[in-house]
Amino acid sequence: MSISHSGAHVRPASAGEAPSISMAQRMGPWKLACLLVIPLAAWLVVAKTLLVMDGFNGVPKGDLSLKAIAGWLAWFQPLRFLAALFVGWCVQRLFFRRHRWVILPVALAVMLGLAFVFTLRQPGTSVLPVLARWAGTAVANCWALLICLWRDVLSMAATVLVFGTVIRLAPRSAHAGTVTVLQFVVVVLCALVGVDLAYQFATGQPANTMVLLFALQNAQDMVPLVKSETTFFRLLGLLGGVVLALAWAWRTRALVRQPVATGPRVYAGGAVALAGTLALLLPTPSPAQMEVHRYAESSLIVLAKTALPSAASEAEANVDKEFRRTGRPPWYSAGLTFKATDKTQRKNVVIVMMESVRAQSSTVTAPKLPTMPFLKRLADEGLMVEDMSVVSPRTTMAWVSVLDGQYPLANQGMARWAAANEKQLRIRSLPLALRDAGYATSFFTPTDIQFLSDPQVIRSFGFDLVQAERDLAKPGDEWPTYFGIADEKIIDPIMAWTATQVQAKRPFMTTIMTNVGHHDFRTPSTWKKIQFEGVSNSSLQAYYNCLAYIDSVLAQLMDGYRKLGVLDDTIFVILGDHGVLLDEHDAKQSFNILYEEGVRIPFVIYAPGLPGLKGSRVQGARQQIDILPTIAELLGFRVEGARLPGLSLLAPVDPNRDLYFTSSISGSMLGTRRGMRKYHYPLDGSPILTFDLDKDPFEAAPVQNVPEAELAQARTRMLEWRERATLSMFARPDPSAGPDAPWLDK
Repeated sequence: MSISHSGAHVRPASAGEAPSISMAQRMGPWKLACLLVIPLAAWLVVAKTLLVMDGFNGVPKGDLSLKAIAGWLAWFQPLRFLAALFVGWCVQRLFFRRHRWVILPVALAVMLGLAFVFTLRQPGTSVLPVLARWAGTAVANCWALLICLWRDVLSMAATVLVFGTVIRLAPRSAHAGTVTVLQFVVVVLCALVGVDLAYQFATGQPANTMVLLFALQNAQDMVPLVKSETTFFRLLGLLGGVVLALAWAWRTRALVRQPVATGPRVYAGGAVALAGTLALLLPTPSPAQMEVHRYAESSLIVLAKTALPSAASEAEANVDKEFRRTGRPPWYSAGLTFKATDKTQRKNVVIVMMESVRAQSSTVTAPKLPTMPFLKRLADEGLMVEDMSVVSPRTTMAWVSVLDGQYPLANQGMARWAAANEKQLRIRSLPLALRDAGYATSFFTPTDIQFLSDPQVIRSFGFDLVQAERDLAKPGDEWPTYFGIADEKIIDPIMAWTATQVQAKRPFMTTIMTNVGHHDFRTPSTWKKIQFEGVSNSSLQAYYNCLAYIDSVLAQLMDGYRKLGVLDDTIFVILGDHGVLLDEHDAKQSFNILYEEGVRIPFVIYAPGLPGLKGSRVQGARQQIDILPTIAELLGFRVEGARLPGLSLLAPVDPNRDLYFTSSISGSMLGTRRGMRKYHYPLDGSPILTFDLDKDPFEAAPVQNVPEAELAQARTRMLEWRERATLSMFARPDPSAGPDAPWLDK
């Protein structure tokens, strides 16, 4: 029996036959292309969402129970609100089918109930503030996710443009075959996105074409490693997109093989796809949260960019060739020891790293600014470095620069290094060297150090005692920052530990990391705020108060050491861990850019028992890697078993010395400085920026018309430095060979 619609006679499809579609129902080439890429677009959204969630709170690895997975999902605040809306929808569909407005009050009731349960588990909290905090976090999470998805949306527009063009140009007779090939391409792209997802879950860094090629070329060797790293979430990443693409191809097999339509609407669809593709030329947006910054670029674009040979590949090959020739990395310290000499004096060492203290806001380098008068007094009575920089504007990297004397890696690299160093020692630290020399060693901070790879990095230093917020906080202690308690809370524990060492007549080495000063620049409620004249920026006012507070804590520390009678027997090294940006260069954070506000810090050595240092002023470009060899020289030890990149501050330095910088997130930014010429090298393909610091100390205007040869040389130096720094952190002696045998590489 036939069925007629509007005079048309359509024969019904027989069993197993694809249904016929009239000319009016045919799609244009770009509409068909949109249909083809739907599974890829959906999988990109799922993958990027999972990565952003992992960035905020790592996916469960060992515990894959339903409770653990549900807890991880619930931690992402938007999912709580979506779950509440889903419950509201279910209640509406079951009991109030005619009243859709019921969904919202039911969802609100669910959220209030969850907030109430939370308050029962967290005494001292109340329902409405908890709910308001959840809502604020959910909005921030959603905004970060949208920013991270934007480039993926544009990459889908480019994919639609390419697919639509191929379909439009393909001969009619080859239409079905063309569509089949494009469906296969979608499956492959979904697989690549899945591999990237699984790789990032496993390593914490984006995959790239070189990683994929290596895995394919060494597939047999990779099987045990992949098997050992297999988890539920990684399998989901590897297989989820492929299954989705295959299911969609099967579901739409009849529809997508129909001949395409032509006409004006065809070109309109192509114009939309072209506009989206051209939007890729716009700058990549940057999410505010550091944890998800590396996900701002499209996964497909990252893979496409890294598919091409680059200067980085050449730099890696050059450094590898150098390593094969010498058998040693450029710098190393796996065998670092301090040997006593006739100049050795076993003075105590106290290193104070001040959170986010930048040079230009400190009284030490800006005498008219009354933020840190006590530190200025110590500088006048000791040694002050006029031009001290960090290697990377992140606290963990400062620890490695100062305590290991090595160039640190970015976040992802430090995480991998810390795990590898626990298996076989690659770097020996200042605390370990001093402990071997008979020193007691300790680390104190009021901060919660359970962040990224910080616990492993701190363990690598080998301190006898580590005390952080979880060890020092008492019930009711205030958290002035979201990372920990007030700095003065650690003074009594420090003095108690120090008194024990004094009583035992044992030299000691203490590292202190402060907390106040970190974004968002809050001071304890007990601190009486100072109004700094001429400062209209509220963030700057708050920041200056943080510096004044830190200065008061320094005074309390010195008073405590004075009462214990150890001032003349102690070398105090006081410095900022990194700087900070407060709207300069349109930025409010410093972790991923390398302007002077973020990398230039104050530095003071106060040692009243070493009168030769009084009033000293160190000239030239210096970096945190210079601190370890300086301490060794001040103590009279000879450094053996190591080749360090730093230079003692007590020796003159070449005015054209090269300094190197890296952002805290891998693949974002490198920098170098030779004399007063400084270069910023964005690794996303943006142009290198060049600054003359003698003429433009605030880096307000890049130098124009820099010769390409100069830029090429700077680029090569930076890329090869990064490879040398990575090799030096990961290379280690062969435990099965003699002391002169070639080292094993990274």
